[in-house]
Amino acid sequence: MIIINSSVLIAEDFSAVGRLSATAAIAVFSAFGSQTATLPTEVLSTQTEGFGKPATLNTDEWLQRATDHWNSLDDLNFTSGIIGYIGNSDTANFLHDYFSYLNLGELLIDPVMGDQGKMYEGFDDQYLATIQRLVKIATIITPNVTELSLLSGEKLASDASNEEIGQVIATWRHDSHSHAKVIVTGVQRDGGIGCVYMNAGRLKWAGSPFISGHFYGTGDLFSALLIGYLNFDLDFDTAVQKAVIGVYDAVSLTTREPQSQRKFGLNLTRSLYNVAKFTLGQTGEEV
Repeated sequence: MIIINSSVLIAEDFSAVGRLSATAAIAVFSAFGSQTATLPTEVLSTQTEGFGKPATLNTDEWLQRATDHWNSLDDLNFTSGIIGYIGNSDTANFLHDYFSYLNLGELLIDPVMGDQGKMYEGFDDQYLATIQRLVKIATIITPNVTELSLLSGEKLASDASNEEIGQVIATWRHDSHSHAKVIVTGVQRDGGIGCVYMNAGRLKWAGSPFISGHFYGTGDLFSALLIGYLNFDLDFDTAVQKAVIGVYDAVSLTTREPQSQRKFGLNLTRSLYNVAKFTLGQTGEEV
């Protein structure tokens, strides 16, 4: 029987409405039986698309006070962490300094800053430089093709081949002196969608059937699932594939909902059920 005692530190935006970003990650780690602590990089009344302009709250002062408090607690120890959307350089620099001093087995950073060949509106070269510095402390990063191009300075087409992606991964790791595993997400291949990554020197692909449409929160869900499975010491290839399938389960359920409801995030019912079933099986509990 496996006894899992993981405590995960989550740093990403917190949308007060829907199943997105930090709220989705908390639900996933709860299904894994993990303790969680959350550093909301920004608090929003809703996500930024589909609801008009959200009310936002800068959390930098609270982050400092919260981590000062945590540092005084002897029985609060984090075993892994994820960093998602940040939004400003000051917060990113704070997270770099705080996470650098934590003894984490895994730190997954999703360098959320662009898609479809360009950086998101409101970001600039200073923010890019901050994220380039931040990802150097990661053990895993999960950029999309655009974000890998931004991090590396190497131009990649949206339809770049696996081999082209693999070459840029290798170049970035060499130039940045990084030992992080790089998983390039959202890559479409032969009617499927998934990830291209390197493991043990080999270029690999993990995918699921492609479902057309725009779905919010897939990257956040993938990150949480991957770290959750790795916390059970699954081998890396298996953990990646199970995370891909978990995202597919959520997207396939979400497609059954009206288009107007998709802005609230993914339907996590099946994904959380499968995580809970896996966790109970691993810990020797009855399913």
